[in-house]
Amino acid sequence: MRGLAARVAGSMAAATVAPLADALPEGSLVVDIGAGTGLRARALAAHGYQVIALEPDPLEEMRAHVELTGTTAEVHRAGADDLIDVLDGRLADGVLMWHVLEHLEAPDSALATVASAMRDGGLLSVAVPNRASLDAQVFGDRWHSWEPSRHRWHFDERSLRLVLGASGFAVRDISPRGGWGYPSSLAFSLAPGLDPQVHPARSLAGRAFAAAMIPAALGARIAGRGSQLVTVASRT
Repeated sequence: MRGLAARVAGSMAAATVAPLADALPEGSLVVDIGAGTGLRARALAAHGYQVIALEPDPLEEMRAHVELTGTTAEVHRAGADDLIDVLDGRLADGVLMWHVLEHLEAPDSALATVASAMRDGGLLSVAVPNRASLDAQVFGDRWHSWEPSRHRWHFDERSLRLVLGASGFAVRDISPRGGWGYPSSLAFSLAPGLDPQVHPARSLAGRAFAAAMIPAALGARIAGRGSQLVTVASRT
């Protein structure tokens, strides 16, 4: 089962990095900010990129080191505000911030730092929970992604466009997603006790329940009301 779970997680990570992987040539310098356990960074490295993974949480950073063993990816215990120091004079061709902005005290300041560390025309891929999603409206205060203890900001398309534009980025594409890529918002709005981030001992049951919610999440996505917003923007 662990082997199957690992393959599924790898496939989801590959789908996550696709917006950058489809646009940047091999050899590009790509930074994954908030890299978690390193699965996305591994998927980026598989595309032939120079990869730098930034993760401020000590435990996750150690897991990322293990996940990225055998690759050329760098791993640093750092966050968005540390990017310029980590790059040490280099400029990034691409940056991935997957469910990071909603956690930051000052997302506009962090994005401005990211912009200053990228080459002109470089690409930024951002994902955030979509406060205009169908499940946000249906569940109200029970919506999983409100998470007041962890999420400081809640974005819809308009507010995400505003903060990106004010920070030096031009939005190329922004769309609500869900389904295969993000069924967890719906799943853990229905069953918060199965959220693996809150209840690690129930992670297997939580992931199985999230998988069962894929068709419903996909339906919301098709209706244009998916649970997350995924954006690709260029450094102006």
